[in-house]
Amino acid sequence: MITAIDFGCHEIRSAFRSPKDDKIVNLYTERAEYAVLPAEDRYRQILADKKIPYAECEQSLVVFGNRAEQVRWLSRKPCAPLFADGKIPTVDAPARQILSVLTKAILPPLKPENGSQFCCFSAPGNRSNAGNSEFLSRLIRMHGYIPVECSAGHAVTLATGNETRFSGITILIGADSSQVSISRFGRELASESINVGANWIDNELAEQFKLRTWDESGECYPDFSAIREWKHDPKIHLRNGFSEQEKSLSRLYGVVLTRVARCLKGLLQSSSALKASKERLTVVCAGGATQVGGFAAALTERFVEQDIAGNMVSVRIANDPVTAVVRGLLIQGELEQRRVSDSSVAA
Repeated sequence: MITAIDFGCHEIRSAFRSPKDDKIVNLYTERAEYAVLPAEDRYRQILADKKIPYAECEQSLVVFGNRAEQVRWLSRKPCAPLFADGKIPTVDAPARQILSVLTKAILPPLKPENGSQFCCFSAPGNRSNAGNSEFLSRLIRMHGYIPVECSAGHAVTLATGNETRFSGITILIGADSSQVSISRFGRELASESINVGANWIDNELAEQFKLRTWDESGECYPDFSAIREWKHDPKIHLRNGFSEQEKSLSRLYGVVLTRVARCLKGLLQSSSALKASKERLTVVCAGGATQVGGFAAALTERFVEQDIAGNMVSVRIANDPVTAVVRGLLIQGELEQRRVSDSSVAA
């Protein structure tokens, strides 16, 4: 059985084909965060009554994954991320253990009779962070699968490129980083990561408009939950903002998209194969942050500013942009299995 896991900074997603019908793809999602509650009997009783599983660690009760959202009302303290700043937790032992538990939970049961079972994955944050890949590879191998890493940007190409012969540009706006990838016929020619994403926009909004929440002790935190809920309102549009907060959102998106456009310009100019080709490319965008109204038009404006709009045929948002990465990873895993099978037959 081939499995795919997209280790996102906000959510961890897995995908695999149904054992009963391989035309059906099962998708699972877990929040990449955990909530910490005081280790008091009243909290234990509430969790028991709600049938919410928890772990005890360092005189605290820890609720993680999707369950963390269910206990927000018990504490005003925001949930802690499993991937702080897009990195594997090196000193946060509970977070590492939670990652192992969540990974095991979203992997399908192993079937030894099926031979080698691959798990294609993408690591969070910047691709240059080798520590992320090494840790996640060990984690996947520990649970019995053969890890195969694939860049998130290239995975988007595999998931969305059937109409363009798997050629073109993909732009992935993640939580802590963004990726730009250029492919031709399914082969990645150039790619680059940028250390800025949706979380930077949320941080700036929280700071500019003093969007805060307080815990029981009076300590102040940015209210990221309220910001994300507001951003996902269908009425919000990057080009038609009326309030100061909407206008600021548009400016902040502009900063991120300008960096993306500059990055793409550099890739187009540095690749000899791309400079020699006069072919215009389709741009496909993915990631939860691309769902805001007016995203494609705002990105096109930055391409015009960087004088690279003439290299593009169109700019569009991927179908179901939040699952594009994990769907592409599943395709990559199946390609890897086919390659290994063909090699075995040839031998």
